[in-house]
Amino acid sequence: MLKSFVDDLSTFALSLSEREHQLFASPLHWLLFANGDADFHDNVIFFGFAEEQSDPVLVAKVPRLIENGWMLKTEYDRLVELWSCIGEEAAQYVPKPYGMATLQERPVLVISHVSGESLARLSDRSFWGNGDQVSALAREAARSLRALNRLTERPIRRGETPDSRFPEKADKFRELFPLTQQEDRALSDLVKNVEIGMASASHKVLIQGDFWHGNMIRAQEHGKLMLVDWQFARWSADVSMDVYFFLLAGALSATGNGPVEQRAKDAFRLLQRWRTKVIPEYLSAYGKPDYYLLLPEKNGMLMCCVEKAVRSALEFGYSHPDDFMWRHLFAELM
Repeated sequence: MLKSFVDDLSTFALSLSEREHQLFASPLHWLLFANGDADFHDNVIFFGFAEEQSDPVLVAKVPRLIENGWMLKTEYDRLVELWSCIGEEAAQYVPKPYGMATLQERPVLVISHVSGESLARLSDRSFWGNGDQVSALAREAARSLRALNRLTERPIRRGETPDSRFPEKADKFRELFPLTQQEDRALSDLVKNVEIGMASASHKVLIQGDFWHGNMIRAQEHGKLMLVDWQFARWSADVSMDVYFFLLAGALSATGNGPVEQRAKDAFRLLQRWRTKVIPEYLSAYGKPDYYLLLPEKNGMLMCCVEKAVRSALEFGYSHPDDFMWRHLFAELM
């Protein structure tokens, strides 16, 4: 069955090559990457190699569960929009979307391969405990994100309400986790602040929705940070999710694999240490948006915790063990 699927994938890749003016000259050899420890909602990845080339020419993403094909469609649509917005300059930020197909009833997304060094390797305490190293990466990530935001910013049309789902996410957060009165009031205030800020924004931008070091690759060709995995991307008048998630994910990466409550406490302590240097330098490198919303530090981090804690429930209909870690981090930030 796998050989039959790979044959169909090769046929589709050849049709893409013809459309892209002979992207490759000979049939591809495919390498399957499927991590057995991965979440069952993650994708299986095929790397397509042309003869005598050490780097893949194409990447094909296939959902483990057919019903999750919507993620690939979202990623494809957002990448197409991004390339349409900024043209060939997009090659310095994201993979190129070549096409989607349904092969043996399974959706398949084919994109360009980004050759370089994955920053997922930085998921250890030694890196995130070094303030100078973290500051340098944070400044670079912030500048890259702001540049991409500027390239995609567009005026909000009359009657348009981009990304207005935060009240729904807040309600789901209340449904999933018992809150103290103080937490409930803070969540209500946060919803109001987001709605007021969004209403005052004149522009929207294409946010990545999962902006953290694990989705970054330092490109071999030009040395810049490139962003992969755009399945949660969306147009929004609020960039807080992308901006603050980078910091939270970095802090959590330094906490190891212990109980989620302890990880949340350790991440909060590290964020407190970063308040003197890392966070100010990061936010300064990003700058203050004039046309769209960036929440203040605490509110932005609380919003990230809410979204991450309910994402699995809203998008996939189940609770992930990490959801409780985000709920505990919300409590620590309070």
